[in-house]
Amino acid sequence: MRAQQGQAAPRVARAASFVRALLLIGLIGTLGGLLELVLVLPGSEFPGVLVLYTVVFWVYLAAGLVAWYRRPSNPMAALILAGALVVYLSNLRNASPPILVGIGLVFTTTILAVIVHLLLAFPSGRLGSNAARVVVAGAYFVAVVLQAPLYLATSETVLETAIITQRLCGFTVMGATSLMLALRVRAADPAHRRVLLPLFSYGMFVVLGVPFATLLFDGFAPPTREVVQLVLLTGVPIAFVFGMLRGGFTHVGELADLGVWLSVDVAADSLQDALALTLGDDTVRLGLRGGAPGEFVDEAGETVNVVGRAQGREVVEVTVAGESVAVIEYDSRMNGNAEHVRRAGQVLAVALDRTRLSAELLRSQRELRESRTRIVEAADLERLRIAQDLHDGLQVQLVLLALEAQQIAGIADSSPSTKSAATTLRKRIDAAAADLRRLVHDVLPLTLTERGLSDAVEDLVDRMPIPTALEVHPPDLHLSEPVSNTAYFVVAEALANTVKHADAASARVSLVQTAGALHIHVSDSGRGGVIVEGRGLRGLADRVDALGGTVNLRSPDGGGMALTVELPCEL
Repeated sequence: MRAQQGQAAPRVARAASFVRALLLIGLIGTLGGLLELVLVLPGSEFPGVLVLYTVVFWVYLAAGLVAWYRRPSNPMAALILAGALVVYLSNLRNASPPILVGIGLVFTTTILAVIVHLLLAFPSGRLGSNAARVVVAGAYFVAVVLQAPLYLATSETVLETAIITQRLCGFTVMGATSLMLALRVRAADPAHRRVLLPLFSYGMFVVLGVPFATLLFDGFAPPTREVVQLVLLTGVPIAFVFGMLRGGFTHVGELADLGVWLSVDVAADSLQDALALTLGDDTVRLGLRGGAPGEFVDEAGETVNVVGRAQGREVVEVTVAGESVAVIEYDSRMNGNAEHVRRAGQVLAVALDRTRLSAELLRSQRELRESRTRIVEAADLERLRIAQDLHDGLQVQLVLLALEAQQIAGIADSSPSTKSAATTLRKRIDAAAADLRRLVHDVLPLTLTERGLSDAVEDLVDRMPIPTALEVHPPDLHLSEPVSNTAYFVVAEALANTVKHADAASARVSLVQTAGALHIHVSDSGRGGVIVEGRGLRGLADRVDALGGTVNLRSPDGGGMALTVELPCEL
């Protein structure tokens, strides 16, 4: 236990250092916001607006740190923090030093481009199409390049032209953004739509509302327009946090943590679960390379269909020494970086190869068990055929012969010797027919095939020469033929052993069916010393094992016999 704790300790230490680093960044951001207030508030005509700028900066900062904590490898955190920095820098235009004013003027409208980038990159942090890249590039062009004439122009005509051009291009970019967001919501499956709809709805409202607020509130008092725009912008990071909590940003682990996890005993853990935690994707599927080309199995050896290439699904291959051992199917909308998924797979590569071999072994064992079950079923069918042939064929012929012998013995003019011989022949035929009936019963009793296990075992108990108790629960057992036949032969062999060798005064039989197994218990008060190696019990043990069951025999000398058998079945 101490070794395992020692192995897991690095993960805790890294998590603590990572959290401390985030808290330090948050502290620096808080102090930076206070410093900015010191720079911009003195002499300001509208101090409340400037404080609101700082509040917006802090909201973006907090949202970015939360995103960074939940998914350290996802670029979304960097984009949200970039938005915080842009808001911070844009507020510097209200400071007194000219250089700070110049910096602030450069970044006045850049936050809108960052918001467009955030919305179109959510949740993977990467732009998934050329159209999205064009729209984002256009947004930065409008916010940065077309912003330059507004603070560099020396002519009123140039300034007015630049304003009109920027607004028209900005409305075009925002309209295209809203259209793409609407199309993404429409194309999303229900699970993703639940996350995307609130965020994208508010995002469309913001990207259209902020530019239009410039026109709608143009004639109002100077701070009104900025207050409305800042309030709208404040809701963006809040909407992103809401999207994270609704499933957009599942908390993930680090690749180094995955390596630490592998160094501990992972026998009880699932590699697929470890991948899901590391990638932050609950829908991740792991396919281990099967024996046939193109075949994949899960960790239990069951065949799985891992194809990818469906909407938002991708597949990466995991190799060991150049040989493909597994594939990982993941949600590319959550993880836009296929290389990150591939690296996670390579960290698990050796464990995956080991699990693949284990899965193949499990499948081979299952196929062997199924094959042995089919052999048992085939043997039972053959037993049934032989029993029916003997019952319907030879036994009927013996009955007819006995009737003929009886008729010969009843002929009036037959000599006494003939009548005596015919009577003796009939008795011998009757004895042969009785032996044949016992043989048929031993091969496969008709009571078992016609009336079920409960009645067949009850018939065995009734024919016991010693007192034998019987317990059956539930009274009406529902079992497959292989299980029912095997259970009967187990009880029959155990009772036969009791009668022939145990010198017992009493015996007991119990059949109890639960949700997953049939529990058979046969015991007696005999001399004990029974072993499984006998031909009868050994054959039955093999039959039980073929069905996936277990045999437990306790029979100390002088202590009687207690045979317990469990056979898998469904209630």
